[in-house]
Amino acid sequence: MGYGFMGTTHLSAWKLVEDCDVIGVWGRDRKKLDETALRHGVKPIYELEDVIRDNRIDIVDICTPTYTHEELAVRALEAGKHVIVEKPMALSLEAADIMIKASRNTGGKLMVAHVLRFFPEYMKAKELIDMGMVGHIASVRAWRGGPAPEWSPWFLNREMSGGVAVDLAIHDVDYAIWVNGGLPSRVYAKVENLVHSQHNVEDFALITLKFPTGSIAIIEANWALPKTYPFTMKLEVDGSQGVIQLDNQSPTPMRMWTNESVQSFSPETLPWKPGVHPFPLDPFYRELKHFAECVREDRKPLTDGEVAKMSLATCLAAVESSKKGSAVSLA
Repeated sequence: MGYGFMGTTHLSAWKLVEDCDVIGVWGRDRKKLDETALRHGVKPIYELEDVIRDNRIDIVDICTPTYTHEELAVRALEAGKHVIVEKPMALSLEAADIMIKASRNTGGKLMVAHVLRFFPEYMKAKELIDMGMVGHIASVRAWRGGPAPEWSPWFLNREMSGGVAVDLAIHDVDYAIWVNGGLPSRVYAKVENLVHSQHNVEDFALITLKFPTGSIAIIEANWALPKTYPFTMKLEVDGSQGVIQLDNQSPTPMRMWTNESVQSFSPETLPWKPGVHPFPLDPFYRELKHFAECVREDRKPLTDGEVAKMSLATCLAAVESSKKGSAVSLA
């Protein structure tokens, strides 16, 4: 479902997932739907009810604006489908709970597309961390930014997207939760509208997370950048025995320093760039292939509803912290 950037990205990836057939694509704008279907060689589905009733459809992939996720996911799950939905899964914990409950009640699998976990360099970093290469994690520092997504006006409406903290920072919040093994205990943040005062949205977030292990994560998400600025993501994990750095703008995207050695990782961990690397390295392909295998083999997805709810709760706590001007505790 959906024909925007993420919808067409997922559509291209699904066409390459083994033993999966794309039945069709659905969206509410018929002109855009027809254009997308023609461009990708798939069938346009004009009525949502036709998606719901089609017994050939096992998986519904929801890439529509965030404020529509709850309604569409619940309808698909209640119709006996399995659902993968773009992040963030919803705009409130109440909506997330409704989606999780629908998955439990129907037996349909629910996965939230936190694709950063499927980027090869981020996967490699997690592997090295789990191997103990950096020792005990002391801090995680993440930076993610680019021009504001003005191509889709709903992004720049807080009530529809959640703003930069919920829509963009959630990538690195999810990764910090993943490598630290669970929910942070405290959140402190500043979430502001710096340059887009004409829009009802925050375009900058600086979030500090404190984990029960003692680890600290500092996450910055930025839409307050010029239109010519390249989309950039950086990560540093500092541990008691080593440091890992990632940077999608560097020729060597991943480096690790320990007391014994310095290592660089490439090209198998190069960041994704459309049309540049062989498709099997594509994180969206890996993500959708994982979900298809979970459905086929009746396995729990890596980022099911409960896991994704932790990231959403943390980002919503960041927004609350900024409003209060003080830290927020998470149970």
